[in-house]
Amino acid sequence: MTKKSRLELAVGIFIIIGLGVLVSFVFFISDFQLIKAGYKFDVVFGFANGIKIGAPARLAGVDVGEVKDIVIFQDSVTGKPKARIRVWVQKDTRVPADSQIWINTLGLLGEKYLEMMPGKNYELTVKENDTLQGKDPIPMEEITEETRKLVLKIEETVDNLNEVLGQVKAGQGNVGKLVYDEIVYKNIMELTEDLKQHPWKLFWRTKEKPEKK
Repeated sequence: MTKKSRLELAVGIFIIIGLGVLVSFVFFISDFQLIKAGYKFDVVFGFANGIKIGAPARLAGVDVGEVKDIVIFQDSVTGKPKARIRVWVQKDTRVPADSQIWINTLGLLGEKYLEMMPGKNYELTVKENDTLQGKDPIPMEEITEETRKLVLKIEETVDNLNEVLGQVKAGQGNVGKLVYDEIVYKNIMELTEDLKQHPWKLFWRTKEKPEKK
C-alpha cells in the first residue's frame, strides 16, 4: 500500500468516525423517539391554532411525548374541516379517557404545545389508536373582537358617568339638588335636628280616619 493510499484510508476512517459521532449527537439532543417505547393516539380539534409536528405533548405540565402527525379531514356529521393530531406518549404514561386536552402557548415566542389535564377516571385510560375530542382554543380574532366590545362599553360607561357628574355639578336632578340646592340642604338639616330632639316621631303614625259610609 502506497503512502497516498494509506493517507486516503486514514481520512476515510476519520470521516466515518466523525459522521458516527455527529449522528449520535443529533439523536441525543433531539431525544430520538424511535428507540423509546410508547404508544400513539389521536386528538380531534375544530381549530388547531397553528400547532406543528414535533410540538411537545404535556401531561399535568410535564413533557411526556410529542405531536407526530397532523391531518385535515372532513367531518361526516357537520361537514366542516377538522384537524386530527397524532400524539406519541411514553409507554408508562397513563392518560385518563376523561382528560381535557387543548392547545396551549409556551413562552413569549408563542410556541404551541399540546396540554393534557388528567381526568379522574384512571380505570379507563387511553390506549393505542384511541381517539379523543380536544377542547378548541379561542381564535385570536374573537379575543380581539371581544376586547374591542369591552373597551367600547367602558368608554360608553365613562361618558355616561361624566354626563351624570356634570348634571350633579350643575345642580340638576335629584342628586344635584341634594348636593347644591341650599334650600333642600337646609330642610334636610332641620329634619335631622328635629329627629334628634324628638326621636319618638320615627315610630309615630297618624291615625287613619274612618271612611264615611
